[in-house]
Amino acid sequence: MINWYSDVDGVYNAYTDHRFDPAPRDASGWHGTWQPMEIGGAFPGWWSEELVSELDRLIAHPQITPKWLTTWEEGAPEQLAPALSITGGSDWPVLTGIEYDNPMKWQWWKLAALKNDLAATAPDAFIWVEDDVPFDPNTIVWLQTMSIPHLVISPKTAIGVTRDHVAQIEAFIGEISAGVRTH
Repeated sequence: MINWYSDVDGVYNAYTDHRFDPAPRDASGWHGTWQPMEIGGAFPGWWSEELVSELDRLIAHPQITPKWLTTWEEGAPEQLAPALSITGGSDWPVLTGIEYDNPMKWQWWKLAALKNDLAATAPDAFIWVEDDVPFDPNTIVWLQTMSIPHLVISPKTAIGVTRDHVAQIEAFIGEISAGVRTH
């Protein structure tokens, strides 16, 4: 089993103000149709229909268990998944805990939630798609000490997940499925 932990803003939608900025087609590699992010409370931005299609395809892999790990918490399956047309996204489990966030002490709720879920589910590997990982020193150190195979995708917030990121995810899933990736 491969747990796939998903943030949203800056990941599946490019965090740029769609009222003023064009969609990041060239930077992302997604040249098809882009839609404006128009959900109350969401960061303004764009999302790529091609990206969501690829996400749906990868998450349909039988070893993947997708989970929301976003400050949207319950809003992710209720609002974001339908707005982005993510197949099955309204049924993904949601990791919660934003109320325990303490950035002044470098205690990031997402890292704590991820650790707890890994301990509870003991997957063979995990994928974490989160644009804020590079900004949390504790997370960076923890990831360097992990013995379980993992892939962290940290896109640039204004671009979101790129075509190259999707290729990395697909290769990782293939390696884990074939038993050739051990760390």
